[in-house]
Amino acid sequence: MQEVSSFNPVPSTFEDFNIGRGQQWLDDRRSINDEIGGALSVFESEANVEVVPTMGAKAITSGGTLGQADWETLRAELVQTLEDNSQVDAAYFCLHGAMSAEGEPDPEGHLLEEARRILGTDIPLVVSLDLHGILTDRMISNSDAIVLYHTYPHIDMGSTGERAARLLLRILRGEVNPVMARVKIPALVRGDELITETGLFGECIRKCQDIEASSAGLAAGMMIGNPFTDV
Repeated sequence: MQEVSSFNPVPSTFEDFNIGRGQQWLDDRRSINDEIGGALSVFESEANVEVVPTMGAKAITSGGTLGQADWETLRAELVQTLEDNSQVDAAYFCLHGAMSAEGEPDPEGHLLEEARRILGTDIPLVVSLDLHGILTDRMISNSDAIVLYHTYPHIDMGSTGERAARLLLRILRGEVNPVMARVKIPALVRGDELITETGLFGECIRKCQDIEASSAGLAAGMMIGNPFTDV
């Protein structure tokens, strides 16, 4: 996960990421209130679900665009972990949505595209994103469902992972067959000023939560983008 500031003249590097790999990575996330920890709490409550870890990479800075060579290093390792575990029945991706690299303005969409190429188009693939991400065509076309944060300041990371995991299992069991829709509105907003407890943005988020709680929708959210990235 990374949220870049494309206006920052200092490029991000591979060393800016905390990298977790394999089972130890999952063990480290289990008790943490983030998407991975939340998803694990759901998956591990199911007796017939085996979790197959790949890797995680989370930037510890709010740097500029990730350098091309650093992106290629990160990309190559993640793609290799997918190829090494290509026989899974379903996949969950915890992404941010506001990453950017030299030569690849949509790294997350690219990774999902690679996941579909490696894992196939028949398995369910669910993604969770930060509401400050930028939803791209590639993200939508290469996933079955996208689950978004509902809070800013962010306090629902764990529950977002839980929602994504529950939806993934429902798709895997054949209980639901999601169809995604995206509506774009003409708005220029300051993402750091729109909180979800009050105001119009808060009202929109509560409407999304009402949709999720009803029979009308499986996941709903509102993305306001990253105000510090020029896209």
